[in-house]
Amino acid sequence: MTGNKKIRQPIISVLGHVNSGKTTLLDYIRGSLVVEKEAGSITQMIGATEVPIDKIEDICGGMLDSLETELTIPGLLLIDTPGHAAFTSLRKRGGSLSDIAVLVIDVEDGVQPQTKEAIEILTESKTPFVIALNKIDRIPGWKTDKKCWTQNFQNQKKKLRQKLDTEIYKIMGDLNEYGLVCERFDRVDNFRKKIGIIPVSAETGEGIPELLMVLSGLTQRFLSDELVVHEGVGKGTVLEVNEVKGMGKTIDIIHYDGTIRKNDKLLLGGKNGLIETKVKAILKSKPLTEIRREKEFERLEEISPASGVKISAKNLEDAMAGSPVRAVSEEKDLEKARREIEKEIKDLQIQTTPNGTIVKADSLGSLEAVSKVFKESGIPIAKAEVGQINKKDLLELKGSDDEYRVVFGFNTPVNSSAVTFQRKNKEYQIITSEIIYELVDNYKEWKEELERKKRMEALSSIARPGKFRIMPDHVFRSSKPAVVGVEIVDGAVSPNSKFMTKDGERLGTIKAVQEGGESIDLAEKGSEVAVSLTNVQVGRQVEEGETYYTDLEKEDYKKIQEMMEYISDNELNTLSEIVEIKDNKNPRWRV
Repeated sequence: MTGNKKIRQPIISVLGHVNSGKTTLLDYIRGSLVVEKEAGSITQMIGATEVPIDKIEDICGGMLDSLETELTIPGLLLIDTPGHAAFTSLRKRGGSLSDIAVLVIDVEDGVQPQTKEAIEILTESKTPFVIALNKIDRIPGWKTDKKCWTQNFQNQKKKLRQKLDTEIYKIMGDLNEYGLVCERFDRVDNFRKKIGIIPVSAETGEGIPELLMVLSGLTQRFLSDELVVHEGVGKGTVLEVNEVKGMGKTIDIIHYDGTIRKNDKLLLGGKNGLIETKVKAILKSKPLTEIRREKEFERLEEISPASGVKISAKNLEDAMAGSPVRAVSEEKDLEKARREIEKEIKDLQIQTTPNGTIVKADSLGSLEAVSKVFKESGIPIAKAEVGQINKKDLLELKGSDDEYRVVFGFNTPVNSSAVTFQRKNKEYQIITSEIIYELVDNYKEWKEELERKKRMEALSSIARPGKFRIMPDHVFRSSKPAVVGVEIVDGAVSPNSKFMTKDGERLGTIKAVQEGGESIDLAEKGSEVAVSLTNVQVGRQVEEGETYYTDLEKEDYKKIQEMMEYISDNELNTLSEIVEIKDNKNPRWRV
């Protein structure tokens, strides 16, 4: 029991599949429009919002009277975690900070890949959670007359009530595969054994009173011992590093344990290792505002958890978002705090390889997220750092393979020297985005183009397997050289290729290929082009209507074998015919 000990507000992470409506849900509660300001409508960083108990009482009304316990918590601290699959590491860190979580599931889409990931994170970190079944307003025919779902549900037509229950049963079945026992929240007899499913609409606000009631009741009833405020070292995690006019660099943190006081020794992770400084100012945003968006803050002498707070201090230039924080008042606690920070930073190191790409990002958490996605996508990383992209990053890729001469920037700027260098050195590439999967998609497109250019360069130096027919009435010159119109029957024909009869007799050289009066490097199956043929005369060595083949040298054949993946199916078909012709003429020609 907690007795007369001070109780902190519980930390609640909101997780779910991308576009499941997590941020919109929080928007309804705090009456803001954060979701519209996010890149691609995907939350790219963890955000924090405090909801005081009086706001909860306003939204829930008399519904709180049904709880079997009196609320003594000061409110709720809601952490909006990214729903994208890329952010497993951020969500995991969010989950580990949480006392309880809300897993948002779209009633139309059900259990999605990121839903499964969220379940794994929550079960692994042993974080209790409830399910917010969102977008019930999209059920055809559904009417939202009241914010209270319990009352509104009774006013729906019978078939709509059955429809919603059917969707709930489907989700219960899907989640049962993960060993989770779920039930509609108003039918749960024991929240320790069953996970409550709360139907909600982030758009209309329906079900929000029930969601806040359940969260408040569960944390008050079952987690009160964990909510006791501890004295001593303040602990937190850096959300963002910001520049504030008149203050310089500041850090936004989630403060989850201990007490942080002005003038405390402040320890956190930096780009070059441990940073030790002193708390200059503690700044707290107003209730129901989002810490990343708010511009006006209240200055405090000290703060207790749990909270989202901004801290001003010297020497924060190299501070990294995602790093652990310790605020120490007593000298005896300093060494232990140092060890804790160093251990956490070591655990967060990203695996790199000598021959790979470079990743720059706005935070340590973002680097972890990018690293995870790149590993899954087979993109090696040679270096991963927090900060903007500069010329030095590009120069470091000089010894890398062509396809790895790329610097990726996630939500971070590119300085002018890097832009100028890359424009003059096209063998290097800079790919930036505010959405991680766009980095991968853009890289794949660039790599495909790079491979296409390599293929064309490699194939331009060899004869291609081709089969062509001289079209009747298309003789423009009969000799020296003969210029005729041909149809490419199969494969491909390139300039400077030898050609032969179907019996393997070499005739001459295809000196040039033209289409529409312009020279081209390659004519493929189905094309009708003009070619100039040396050492032959139409009517003697070659005839109108006859079919001929390119005559491959042994060296050409060997090179084609080495580049089979670049050769079209049409060319492979023609190659088989050419090999048969050559073998019949000289069985040892390939030796």
